[in-house]
Amino acid sequence: MAKQLLTEVLSIIKPKPKELREELDFADALVRRIKAKAPQGCEAVLTGSIAKRTFLQDRRDVDIFVLFDRSVPKETFEPAIKKLVKSAFPGVGYQVSYAEHPYARFHFKGRRIDLVPAYRISKAAERISAVDRSVLHTRFVKKNLKAGQRDDVLLLKQFLRANSLYGAEIKIEGFSGYLCELLIMKYKSFMGLLKAASKWKAPVFIDILKEYRKKEVPGAVGRFGSFAVIDPTDKNRNVAAAVSEVNFRKFIKLSKKFLKKPSEDFFFRTPETFEQKVSRAAKTKNVFLISMPRPRVVDDVLWGQLHRLSRQLEEHLEDFVPRKTFADDSRHLVRIAAVLEKEKLPANMVIGGPPLKMKEHVEKFRKMHNKAKFTKKKGRIYAEVKRPVTDARKAIMDFFRKFSRTKSHLAYPEEMVIIARKKSI
Repeated sequence: MAKQLLTEVLSIIKPKPKELREELDFADALVRRIKAKAPQGCEAVLTGSIAKRTFLQDRRDVDIFVLFDRSVPKETFEPAIKKLVKSAFPGVGYQVSYAEHPYARFHFKGRRIDLVPAYRISKAAERISAVDRSVLHTRFVKKNLKAGQRDDVLLLKQFLRANSLYGAEIKIEGFSGYLCELLIMKYKSFMGLLKAASKWKAPVFIDILKEYRKKEVPGAVGRFGSFAVIDPTDKNRNVAAAVSEVNFRKFIKLSKKFLKKPSEDFFFRTPETFEQKVSRAAKTKNVFLISMPRPRVVDDVLWGQLHRLSRQLEEHLEDFVPRKTFADDSRHLVRIAAVLEKEKLPANMVIGGPPLKMKEHVEKFRKMHNKAKFTKKKGRIYAEVKRPVTDARKAIMDFFRKFSRTKSHLAYPEEMVIIARKKSI
């Protein structure tokens, strides 16, 4: 049953032979066009899923790296890449985005093109920036991924994409395309991977080239964390580093569910929207929506700050028993949902003091809470005091007032809106 299902899924997500030829020809023409205008001494190289023939039928983004000699200063990359886009694609609008260093993004003949400057290297030890390894990744996959395994990579990508797990960017904290390719190499097929993943228990340590000797593995696990896939081109890099603990566990759970009851739904379900998540949470919990203008920063900066803000907000709301927070950055807004067990707290709270035998400290505790009602229990003093904040909405406002003094792009208290969605049952 599963075999027939996967064949049907592939018929939808896999580019037809004619489409594959067209995309490869289109990419080759772009590379030639860029080479003709590239600075002297540079070369243009096709990387990414098109170069490896592991792109989904509806995902045809083109990644081209412009390789500079290692003697060229990194500061020259931005003006050089701007000049290259203007001369190779006159009249085409583009934007410069920033990762470790700038790269140009533009659309041409219906495709999104990323033009990335990097240094020419032959091994990872020579790298100057993180993106320098990308060409090595492409070479490794082209050499080691068997032709028949490309279909399995497509199945894995679609499986992850349908379940909001595809993408190593900070917003998603999921599986990169390169990680997908390495996992298929390791486990031979999509089904082989799912069977293995269904039995995973952290820590999971995958070292395709066996770069680490058996006695070195515990130390490597301690360094890389609970899910590690060693980069075959650089033994000091964990390709799975971007995968969050939550998404690691989610993938294991999905693998078990699919093996138990295979269904096309695992590949084509529509990810739950922010609004749907809020509605579902509001059925049993109190949900507070925080809305503010979306700052004009790149996604990785925004979502890095959003994740930190969410953690801090949960800590601040600890007494209200936060269950989760989740966020969205569509509609030119940033929206954060705080899901809380409690909306109101009792007027008073009990604070634990020092042991009674520590008389000096007990006296200081009494003076600190001179208006409190004191009790003694199991050799320790306690003070019942008035709780400073009893309302979740006010606690959230207090948090953002303090947060507004930070340098975060999300410090927007004067333009912030808070909406309460009380639990319906």
